[in-house]
Amino acid sequence: MHRSYLYLTALVCLLYSYACAPKNTLEPVLAPITVQLAWTHQSQFAGLYAADQMGYYAEEGLQVTFIEGGTKVDKLAPVLNGTAQFGVASPDELIIARSNGNRLKAFSTIFRLNPVVFVSLKDKNITIPQQFIGKTIRASANTAPTLNAMMARLGISIDQYSYVDTPSDIEMFSSGEIPVWGIYRNAMLVAIQKAGYPVNIIYPDDYGVHFYSDSLYTTDEIINNDPQLVQRFLKASLKGWKFAVENPQRIPEFVQIYNPDADLQIERDRMIATIPMVNTGEDNIGWMTPEVWFEMEKTLRDQNLITAPVDVTQVFTMNFLEEIYK
Repeated sequence: MHRSYLYLTALVCLLYSYACAPKNTLEPVLAPITVQLAWTHQSQFAGLYAADQMGYYAEEGLQVTFIEGGTKVDKLAPVLNGTAQFGVASPDELIIARSNGNRLKAFSTIFRLNPVVFVSLKDKNITIPQQFIGKTIRASANTAPTLNAMMARLGISIDQYSYVDTPSDIEMFSSGEIPVWGIYRNAMLVAIQKAGYPVNIIYPDDYGVHFYSDSLYTTDEIINNDPQLVQRFLKASLKGWKFAVENPQRIPEFVQIYNPDADLQIERDRMIATIPMVNTGEDNIGWMTPEVWFEMEKTLRDQNLITAPVDVTQVFTMNFLEEIYK
């Protein structure tokens, strides 16, 4: 009886000592990385926000900071100068950059259907691209190549129209001062329609222009020197996009974390419009088809937008996608 009591007393003391012992509160150290976005914070980047907010980046040992893009932002520069490790850009921008000697490379394409459309107020009666002749079109850096490709396919030279780069301003659009706007169907078009403006929409795909958009990219240097970093970032990002596609109702609250002024209803509608461009029903999210890259390069070459020969196989790599989806 006495011995049992001693054992019980010792056990209680031992448990008490464990409970009172100082705990190791050190959190795992996360590697900080920066991602340059192609545009301002909105559902266009839903999968990246989901990867951040759901902890997928942290699971891969990453702490991510996002930098907004916009009409006044050279979104390739931060990746080129090392301020950012990764970026989001359209493939045509990357092909042109490569032709200028910039060693940038895509490792996944998120928007596998082209989101670019050309929109005008209905009372302008502009329903076909041939009516762009003699007019000014709003086209930013990521929509201008699509515009030029579409017009070239119709035999319309670039000196028969002009284009300007302006902010995504609905009031400016509604004024009609610039009659045609090149915009993303899952971004500004959603806001225009929600504001109640009747519009005509022209789809470049109807005229044989099938461009990818919103690709994840980095430098050759990072791919060669730290492929594991690219793999971890891509793995978490694809997981985030899968979550976004399956849970679109969660995206508006995520967007509002990065953009407190975001309209939750508009962001929900934007996310719904984004889903078919990301989850096309072919292959996996983020997958790329080399034939599409070759066709984009040929289109840019035909437009004389490439200033030097480009080996398009150096503008993208399938290695990371193949490893993740193998």
